[in-house]
This record gives sequence, C-alpha cells and structure tokens, in this order.
Amino acid sequence: MILSDKATHITTIKNEKMGFAIKHDGHLSLHHVFHSAIPQRAELTAEEAELFTMELEGGHLLPCSQWLITGMESGGDQTEELVSVSLSISCGQDELLAKVIFLHHLEDQSIRYLIQLGANWDETGPKEVYLHMPFLANLRWDEEQPNHYYFPSNPQAKRDGSSIMQMHVEFTMPLGIFHPNQQHGFSLEFPNLNEYWFIWVQNRNMELKQITSLAELKHHRLLLRPDPVPADVMEIKFSAIERGWVEFFTSWRQNARKPISFKEYERPELKWYKDMFLQHFTYMFSKEVYDFEKNQIDVERLLQQGEAFGGYDSVLLWHQYPRLGVDSRNQWEFFGEFPGGMPGLKNTVEQFHQRGVKVFLPFKPWDIGFDESVKQSTLSIVEIVRETNIDGVFLDTMDSVPDSFRDAVHEIKPDFVFCSEGRPKKKHQIEIITGSWNQFKNKESMPETDIFRYVMTEHFSPIISRWHVGVRKDLLIKRAIFNGTGILVWQDVFGSWLPYNKLQQAAIKKWKLIWREHKANYQSSNPVPLYPTLQSGLFCNAFPSDDGTSIIYTIYNDTNEEIRGDLLKSASLGITSVTELWDDLPVQMELLEGYDLIRGTVKSKELSIIRVGL
Repeated sequence: MILSDKATHITTIKNEKMGFAIKHDGHLSLHHVFHSAIPQRAELTAEEAELFTMELEGGHLLPCSQWLITGMESGGDQTEELVSVSLSISCGQDELLAKVIFLHHLEDQSIRYLIQLGANWDETGPKEVYLHMPFLANLRWDEEQPNHYYFPSNPQAKRDGSSIMQMHVEFTMPLGIFHPNQQHGFSLEFPNLNEYWFIWVQNRNMELKQITSLAELKHHRLLLRPDPVPADVMEIKFSAIERGWVEFFTSWRQNARKPISFKEYERPELKWYKDMFLQHFTYMFSKEVYDFEKNQIDVERLLQQGEAFGGYDSVLLWHQYPRLGVDSRNQWEFFGEFPGGMPGLKNTVEQFHQRGVKVFLPFKPWDIGFDESVKQSTLSIVEIVRETNIDGVFLDTMDSVPDSFRDAVHEIKPDFVFCSEGRPKKKHQIEIITGSWNQFKNKESMPETDIFRYVMTEHFSPIISRWHVGVRKDLLIKRAIFNGTGILVWQDVFGSWLPYNKLQQAAIKKWKLIWREHKANYQSSNPVPLYPTLQSGLFCNAFPSDDGTSIIYTIYNDTNEEIRGDLLKSASLGITSVTELWDDLPVQMELLEGYDLIRGTVKSKELSIIRVGL
C-alpha cells in the first residue's frame, strides 16, 4: 500500500507487518519506520531520519537531508509497489546524482531499500565516495532501553567478544535490529554477491555482511567509485520479525537454501553416509592397526580398540604422507606398496566391510606431477575404486572436486561419496560434495557453533581438531555434543601419539548411543543454533524432530558456577514429558501463559541434554 499526503509531504509504503514513511519537502528524510507489533514513537531524531551520508574525497560530508529532490514517482502492479526519489547535490564542480528506492514485494511482504549513484566529475576526473547509512545504528524502538542486535558476522558473542558462530562465505547472515524484548524487529538481508568479489563492483553489500559489533555498524564506510551512469550501490531487504531469533534464523535459512540443489543428497545410494557418526583416521603405520612382526594390517585389533568409543562406522586409511616427497614415488605408486600390495589393500577393505565398516582412501591434489592431467588422475582413482571397492575418497586439503572426476567414479560405483577436508565454499561444490570435516584449531572451542551445520543439515560433518590434547579434547567432545554431530577420532597424528583417555572414550561412546537413539532430532531439517536462554552465560542449540513429536535442547553453562532454576522457554506448547539425557539430572516443566518453562540444573562448564516430548 502506498499513501501520499501532499499537505505534509509524507509518503508511506507499507503492508500489514511493516512500512516506511519518508518526508520529501524539497529534501529527503526518513519520517517513520513501522512494525505492527512495536508501538510507534512520536518523532524520529535528526540522526535517526538520515537515510544516508556520502563522504566525498577530501572530507566533504553530504548528508541525504541536504540533497535536492529532482523527481519522484510511485506505482505498482500485482507483484510489486515502488516509491522512487531522485536526488542531486553539487560539491565544487562535481555533481552527484542519486536515486533512493523503496520496493515492496507483495508476495513475501518484504520492502527493499535501494540506492543508486552516479557522478559528473570536474576536469580532475573521478573521485572516491564513501557511503554511510546512519539510520541503521540510530533507529530506536524504545525510548529508554537500547535495541538488541544480531550482527551478520557475530550474531552472539563469547566472553572475549568473538563470534560463537563460525560463518561461511556462501551463507552470510542478515543484520537483526530488534526491540529490547528481543521478539519484535527487522531482518536486514544483503543480496549475495559472492561470485563477484571484484574491486570494480559498485555494490558494496559484502562489507555490511562482515559487521561484528554496534561500533562497526555505527562507523561503517562503504567505498564507492561512481561514474556518469548511475548504478546500484546498496540494496537491503527488510522483513518484519514477530517471534524473535527462532523466526529470524529459520526464515533466513529457508531463503538461503532456495538456490541450492539437493539432488545429490537425496540419492538413495548415498543415504548411508549420513549415518556415519564415528570415523577413525587410520594412520597405517600406527600401533593402533599395524602389525610390525607380520607386516600387515590388523583390522580386528583396530576395531576392538574402537569399541571403547562405541565402534567405528568408517575408517580413513592413510598410508602415503608423510613419506611422500622423500623420493620420486607419487601417491599412486604408494598404493602398490601398501602392506601386501594392491591385493593386501583389497583384502583389508573386505575385512572392514565384513564388520560393517565403510572405508575411505585419500586423494592428494598437491602430489600431482607437472605431467599429470586431471584425466590421468581420474583414471587412477577409478582404477583404485574398481580394484578395492572402497566406499569414498577423502579430498585432502581440498574444498572442491572436478565434475569429471566425480562422474567417472559414480559411473562404476553409484554409492561412492566424496568428503573434503575444507568446507566446500561455492554453491556447486556444496551441491556435489556431501561431506566435509568440521575442523578447527582455536583453543577455546566452547561455546561454539558452525552455521554450515545448521543450514546444510544433510551434509555429513564430523568434528576434528587433530592437535588437541587433555582438556582440549574434552572441549572437542563437548562441541560435538553441543552441535549434535559426529566425531573423527585421530590419535596418531603422523607419528605423534595423542590418544583419548578412558573417560573421554567413554564420553564419546555415551554420546554415540544418545545420538543413535535420537537420530530423528539430530538429523532433522530445522535445528536452531543459539536458541534463547533465560540466564546469562547459558547457551543452547535446539533440535526439533521433523515429525513434531520431540525437541532436544542441548545447553552449555559457560560460567564458573552451577546454574539452577529457569533455563529456557520451550518453542512448542503441549509438553508430555521432559527428560535430561546426559547426567540424568532433575528437570521440570511448568505451563505458563503462552509458553512452557523448563527448569533444571547445568553444572559449570558442562552440558545438559534435555529432551522434551510433545
């Protein structure tokens, strides 16, 4: 809906949930921002009303309220409504031309805010221009209390200010600007330009996606290089949020997943991969698996040891590096030098298969000779797969795989999977690589989540940090539990023996049993990271089952004291049971007006897994 008041020079574009009102009395300013669930304030301050400020090279500040309106138009059809204001301003002999556009999409009831910019430069030539949008940080939804923000690269911070959530280049989150009640607010999405990260691109949305704090939002300066032909330099999609973080995250995830094809993940031949909870990194010349007296692989010994962890579901047989590079032998020649040669490798794979364990072998792109083509590498791996019947390949150091490589293997073994060491970054690689390591190196790994895990829920991604020892291994296990994922057990790191102790082994075994029993929750399509809690220092991830019969809340206490009492409000009404799964601690539920309250105890620096039956 577009409403124009000629007497006050105010035009409003709005829908049932939200809207913008602009004042255009020769100059342009923001008059109001509407949200159906937030009481409207009487008047915006001058700082709140400033839609943008341009800073011209040399320190010349050109706020929107000083630009002259040169034209205005509005209109719409069955799908969109638009209000467009043309502006100009002179600075010396330079002239800047801008257009501010509010575009209402009727289907999803979002409103996009766009800025176009062009310039007619004096004889000295083009100049740099910096764009700042003061209203993003200055708008207040309450007269007394400050807004609550979810920043695109730091939606929730640790004690040191760093982000709890690990971000991903393909899945950058919106900016959330919320009322102090943290329920009502706006999601500000920035169109994804990842494929065009070039210095000459005018649209600078990516810089806003990197914001981590209110200070950065207040002081952002986006470098532009306008030329005489006006071009889009900013686009923000505003959507009204009425149910807090859960709606904010889930609605964004739904949009983020739309461009992704899940054809590969849905193939029946590859369904087995998603159930591979526990993988072992099998360094072939480790005492875990190698019989030095018989010069052979002792499969039985490795799997017996694995029972302490709950049993390995798959193994990654690693036999080349770090011996590669000592002489002229390449990775393919080392396959022939496996204990017992290629027949020995095939026999080893068969022994694992007899015990129901899947087998992976590595491919190392950094060991391809100058005279080895992709086609030759493809023929080599196809021959290995044909001779050994392995189940997958680990793409060492890689985050992508050539289509020809993958297609050639699938032609002879359709149920073959590819797992990359690095997270696949580009859209196409995310679509075709169905597993990757969730590898991290930071010491303080809790509390921490990974946005990729919560967007690409079908993607197999075990937790791994190879050099962690002692208490760091405890944190690794807690991180896996906190995020509802499997673990890659790596104890012999190329000759450095860094084992899990018995208590850690028991914890992994216990976690595997819980994960298996509640797989419907941990493999659900709609997990919610950073689910809101009711006490400071308490962090939670939620895993609702797709059939709506249960929710698991995994809670971590990051304080130095035990936390008792109110923990969280349940996302769904109608609780039939509530159980603590990790330590069997007492937990209670109380039905209050509009929600269910969960009460319990969480020990200091420990986890609690609470299952709610519905």
